[in-house]
Amino acid sequence: MNRRSAAVLVAALLLAGCAPARPADTAAPTPTVSEAAIGGLDLVFLHAMVAHQERTLAIVRAAPERIQDRQLRTLVAAVEATEADEVAQMRGWIRAAGPDQGHHQHDHPDPTGSPDPVSRLRTTPASGYDAVLVEILVPQQRQAAELARAHLALAAAPAVRDLARRIDQSRTAEIQLVTALPVGRTAS
Repeated sequence: MNRRSAAVLVAALLLAGCAPARPADTAAPTPTVSEAAIGGLDLVFLHAMVAHQERTLAIVRAAPERIQDRQLRTLVAAVEATEADEVAQMRGWIRAAGPDQGHHQHDHPDPTGSPDPVSRLRTTPASGYDAVLVEILVPQQRQAAELARAHLALAAAPAVRDLARRIDQSRTAEIQLVTALPVGRTAS
């Protein structure tokens, strides 16, 4: 089974409620990558992805208890777990690469053009929350997949290339899953 099929299978199991719970205090292990292995455009990519995924985490953490659709709630929980682990891994690699000197600071714009999607979610009435969440989340995940896909040709470090490939595949699978939900059909 290839990794893409595995990612889709895991997402399907999560949506079906079949996945085991992961302890909240369990951090993803940071693979050992030598300091010399990551630099240049790989660091730029890592900083950009951390900024992007921090925005995604803020979105999915805005008010998960307000999500009405059970499958969407499960998918959002999976997005949070996956991206929190990836951010921890990327931050570890960035730290291992050495001092940054501020050269890689990123102001990550919202792909929907909304100045603050988290505020929008917090002020959305309960009856429309799922639709607004999907409207914000789908372009956010599409942008992550595109950023990762673009970096595949530029990645120097094999670990970063592998991460970019996994991000592309998992975000693409997430978009497919969310847009297949009744609330997500208008977002595709």
